[in-house]
Amino acid sequence: MPPLQFPLTLEFKFSLFTELQVHDAAGQMLAYVREKTFSVRDEVKVYTDPSRQRQTHGMKAEGFMAGALDWRAKRVIRRSDGTVLGALQAQGMRTLWAAGYELLGPGGEVRLTIRDDQPWMSFVEGAVGAVPFIGDFVAMGFDYLINPTYTVSDAGGSPVYRVHKKRSFFSRRFTVQELRPRPADSHATDDDELVLLGLIQLVLRERERG
Repeated sequence: MPPLQFPLTLEFKFSLFTELQVHDAAGQMLAYVREKTFSVRDEVKVYTDPSRQRQTHGMKAEGFMAGALDWRAKRVIRRSDGTVLGALQAQGMRTLWAAGYELLGPGGEVRLTIRDDQPWMSFVEGAVGAVPFIGDFVAMGFDYLINPTYTVSDAGGSPVYRVHKKRSFFSRRFTVQELRPRPADSHATDDDELVLLGLIQLVLRERERG
């Protein structure tokens, strides 16, 4: 795939389905995902556009009770020909308190780590939402005013991307910014396909948090 043009926009549309569209800085659509809202999300299919005529990738959970409710599951990313591109793996008990993931290469090596920059948000939002009736309305305002960010770091621990959730009542929109420019002779663009698919899986799992 060609080098990614940042910032990227990943937006969930307001519909009866889980409908996610990914665009680059030039407005070009990079990926399209559509799934049934009330199904157990143990498998995700990625297409080139809303016509869904050409599937490019599939992402499937592997693990105990592999599915949307298993925070320990590894989400394996494959190309349409079955080639393993990598996987997104939750970092054990850490994920119960704050989002923590590893983006793995095809050999299982850690390429990137993803951290929630403000883990206290999910705790406060969950406590507010637990209050009957009133909590639901307060949580809606909380959801609009306070939004999480995630820092994506390379294997050496240096931040390379930041993911922001933007304010919206009726949709979820995430933007991805590149934190450091890549030299012209860098091989970083070789990981762009993995980065794109890994971040799609991230926002699918994190879109309800803030």
